[in-house]
Amino acid sequence: MNKIAKVFVASTFVFGTALGINAYKEDVTHSEAQASTTQSWYNYTGYTSKGGDFVLDQSFYNGLKSGNIEFNGIKVNSKYTSGTSSKQIYDQKFQQIDGNKANNVTFDIQNKAVSFKDMRVQYGENFEYQPPLNDNKKSKSEGLYGYKVGNGNIVFHVSDGYVTSATVS
Repeated sequence: MNKIAKVFVASTFVFGTALGINAYKEDVTHSEAQASTTQSWYNYTGYTSKGGDFVLDQSFYNGLKSGNIEFNGIKVNSKYTSGTSSKQIYDQKFQQIDGNKANNVTFDIQNKAVSFKDMRVQYGENFEYQPPLNDNKKSKSEGLYGYKVGNGNIVFHVSDGYVTSATVS
């Protein structure tokens, strides 16, 4: 009886270990496949000048990073070029537009909705700076701050410590 018990325990251990390894491998494979097919998208509909703080949302940042930003049915990315055509939809101005794709979009942001500090927290210190074109600089933060975010680009127009408009490409 002692011999049968040892064989039963040993076979249960081997069988259980084999199942455990297979189940573990299956979970890892499933996670890897899911992670490789996930892409972020961001779709904005309506006017931007009544707010604009969506540019600080992580979902917007992720959509910009993956190059999948859409405003009012127009996908915006710097890889699209189409001559000099432009189009205004709501309060957004699209440049080099062809059908439902545009090279860039510029839009206003509500007064004091996005501070210079909040913009820097979300987008970081790795930017290209250009002083204001009118040379009437009121504070050291005024000017244009351009960021390359993965497959997308964004330029913030900053005046008096707040973002006044942005251009996405």
